Amino acid sequence: MISISESDKFDEDSAILDFLNKYAITIGLVNLTGEESDDFVENVLPLRDLFHFAHFSKFYQMYVPASILVGVACGLFMVLLQVLIDSATLAFSILPIFLAPLIGGTFSGVLIYFGRNEIQGSGISKAIELTHKPGSLRKGTTITKLIATSVSIGSGNPVGREGPAVLIGAGVGNAIGRRLGYREDAHLRVFLMMGSAAATAGIYMAPLGGALFATEAPYRRDARLGYFVPTVIAALSSFVVFIGLYPFLTGNGAGPLFTFSAAFSFSLMTVPLLVLFGVIAGAISILFAVSLMATRNFFTLKLPDWVDPILGSLLACGVIFITSLFVNPSLTIAGMGYEVINALASHPEPAHVIVILLFGKLFASSFVVAGRVSGGVLASSLFVGAMLGSLFGEIFFPANVPAFMVLGMGAVLAATTNTPVATTIMMLEMSLSFDLVIPLVICICVSYLVSGGTSLYEGQKISRDDEEPGFYANVLPTSESSYEKEGDETTANSDEINPL
Repeated sequence: MISISESDKFDEDSAILDFLNKYAITIGLVNLTGEESDDFVENVLPLRDLFHFAHFSKFYQMYVPASILVGVACGLFMVLLQVLIDSATLAFSILPIFLAPLIGGTFSGVLIYFGRNEIQGSGISKAIELTHKPGSLRKGTTITKLIATSVSIGSGNPVGREGPAVLIGAGVGNAIGRRLGYREDAHLRVFLMMGSAAATAGIYMAPLGGALFATEAPYRRDARLGYFVPTVIAALSSFVVFIGLYPFLTGNGAGPLFTFSAAFSFSLMTVPLLVLFGVIAGAISILFAVSLMATRNFFTLKLPDWVDPILGSLLACGVIFITSLFVNPSLTIAGMGYEVINALASHPEPAHVIVILLFGKLFASSFVVAGRVSGGVLASSLFVGAMLGSLFGEIFFPANVPAFMVLGMGAVLAATTNTPVATTIMMLEMSLSFDLVIPLVICICVSYLVSGGTSLYEGQKISRDDEEPGFYANVLPTSESSYEKEGDETTANSDEINPL
């Protein structure tokens, strides 16, 4: 029989007590002060510090209900915008396609002449400006932008919806934030971001891409992800409202933007050609930006503001007319061009037709956007990229033309807007071609690098380096907890770290 001495039992009990004591300290049940704390040096962090209920409860209370409200409101505005565009498109369909855009441009010019300068251009530059320096939009901006954009797109001007949608969403978010009692710029920036994300997600039916777009668009090589969750909630809310209400009101479907299927068998042998394609896409993006900015500089220096949209749409009408002499009239560069992209993916055209459509759209869009006709550049970037992808695919991958149209859209859009991450997700959401993710990332990264920060969006900052820690609202409570790893010179303190 083995006997246990009293000393051994005492040592065993002491070890158990010592273990329990350390466990209690570790989980935060016991706090040591004074000399006792010096005796407890372990490479551990109290388990209670893993939880941040104070932060998240305040975070949820402040932004989750507000993000749903912003998302629903923006979803309703995007339904209204799309209905107005559909109505305007039907109304202008009785006119020749090479004349109708002039009416849309003249309408924008008249609004500018009477002092409604907020309708100029895409609107996304104004939204970016508001993100950096929040302020109040002029009363009625949302309504005038809705009407001006629906007329310009409906009349066939080669512009898109994303710019006006982002400005409208930013205006809605800003208004809701102020109505809820927020006046500090740091909080209003969050509402502006939520509104921009919700509007983009609704009108393009791309909730995750829309949320990322709102975080990336204000910067050329950076993003603001600290409030990504409420931004996504706002985007999802808008998306749900749009896909539920728009088909109910119009009888039209709310499916993906691109209806064709795109497949591509990726292998290491295709990487050099994908890189080459990315380089070409980056070069085309630079040409697009230079063409647009050079035309805008000419208009700004030589003409009154109200004349710009009239002359810009007139020049676009000339380009539309010239291209119609060489290609099938159904393959027009007027309007947003999504129907043409879907048609060419199913029925490819000869290379010379694709080249005419590519450069026709590039220059027509440059004239109109430089002329400050109300509308965005996202649709034009997608069209130019699709034509470039179709041309490249017909030469090198004849069996995968639709796939390269998707790759081209992503590569050009990322380079012209400096939103590589958002563009990747948006293209996957809008095309449902998820097996293209690797070649899409390659093309987008190369194109983005080649473009060198060239952008169609004015007001983008290089990065967040000049932003103070409180630039965006910080709802984290001040914490005194810190820890020091034994044997390590690095000390971490929550008060010294910007968590956002």
